[in-house]
Amino acid sequence: MKRSRWLLWPCLLLWICLVPACEAPAPVTGSVGLFYGGQVQELETLVLDPVRAPTFGFKIELPTSFSGQEHDVRWEVVRPGPAGRRVTQVGTVSVASGRSGIEQVLPIDLRESLGILNVRVLVDGQVVIDRAIDVRKP
Repeated sequence: MKRSRWLLWPCLLLWICLVPACEAPAPVTGSVGLFYGGQVQELETLVLDPVRAPTFGFKIELPTSFSGQEHDVRWEVVRPGPAGRRVTQVGTVSVASGRSGIEQVLPIDLRESLGILNVRVLVDGQVVIDRAIDVRKP
């Protein structure tokens, strides 16, 4: 009986060493809004300047645990279209290994129909951003 107890010690030590390695990785974070000097100002309502379209888009920040591999980023922007219909714009980009994030500009045409824009961004199939923004003219 004493011998079997001694055989359990290496298993217990191995378990203690491996449990911290199984912790969940830090989450991918993202924000959508206006770009200002490397930052993103998140707004619920975006009032457009009639002379110049703002730099609008999203920023994804990857935790350090994600930096050793390539990631697929996919975005969908659903915006008002002609005759009350909705138009969907879809895009993809790969984030190279070693990069800590990405900034993507989403164009806004001052001549298009304004209203609610739904922005959804997925990183490796996981939803990171899912927001609605009301775009208006002054």
